[in-house]
Amino acid sequence: MARFSVSGAATAGFGVIVRAPLAVLAWGLVMLVTLIGPMMGLMWMLIPQFIEIFKAVPDPASTSSPATDPAMFARMMQLQTSMMGLNAISLVGGTAIKAVVAGAVFRAVLQPDQKRWAYLRLGKSELWLALVTLVQTVLFMMAYFAVLIIGFILGMIVYMAGSAAGDGGKLVAGLLIGLVILAAIGVLLWGVLRLSMAGPMSFAEGKFLLFESWTFTRGQSGRLLGMAVLLALILMALELVVYAVVGVAVFGSWSGIAAMVETLRDQPPQAWLHAFWKIAAIGAVVLSFLAAFAMALICAPWAKAYQELAASGAKAS
Repeated sequence: MARFSVSGAATAGFGVIVRAPLAVLAWGLVMLVTLIGPMMGLMWMLIPQFIEIFKAVPDPASTSSPATDPAMFARMMQLQTSMMGLNAISLVGGTAIKAVVAGAVFRAVLQPDQKRWAYLRLGKSELWLALVTLVQTVLFMMAYFAVLIIGFILGMIVYMAGSAAGDGGKLVAGLLIGLVILAAIGVLLWGVLRLSMAGPMSFAEGKFLLFESWTFTRGQSGRLLGMAVLLALILMALELVVYAVVGVAVFGSWSGIAAMVETLRDQPPQAWLHAFWKIAAIGAVVLSFLAAFAMALICAPWAKAYQELAASGAKAS
């Protein structure tokens, strides 16, 4: 039976980072220039709108309401329109750039000799990977809402039936609703794991493969779940370390930040932007490189699992 090493796959990202640290830094630079930097810039442009809306909110003791103020309503609609545009750009641009970086991680695992340009390419493999990722996201959202609606209906039926039976019935109904929620989460997770090889398969074979992953992962759900849990624990531990470092840095500079905020309290939005742009720029750079390391840690395990399953005889059809 085809199988793969759970621990070996879950830690494959560390192998990529150790073997190609400069490539990982290059991925961070790409994400900074093409995604995180521009998105931060667009968000930076929206900050004055947030500040103006906040300043225009009437005093709580006032009888006027923001909902009935035409000027306030116009500002809120303008901000909502801007946010919708920003979200659209983030979805399309993020999917494309993440596919390129994820493709580089997959290539570092599956084709380690293709080192030029830090494993970065923009070809059909990346395009198919972007498409299958987008389709997976849409399918997950559809399944999520379907399970949510069905679960809500079943929960209401169980609750009403239990209520009719008195306090004991309510207790049994609560337990049954809890079981329904756990079952729904289990079904969603099982589906995600069964389709989890679609990305590596589409990248490796250079064509759109989605439901072929269902056959490819037959009998592997338990091992894939173990890999995902181990990876999640690793990421949580690293996240705590990052939070600790950031917390120490903020604590050390808190007095300076507090003094700056105090001096800017009555200043226009432009003054706030001018004062904090260096902090925002540093944050964008740090976030980009952290995102690159995170992409390596998150994407490499699935490529490694695919590689070992394919090598041990797993078939897509």
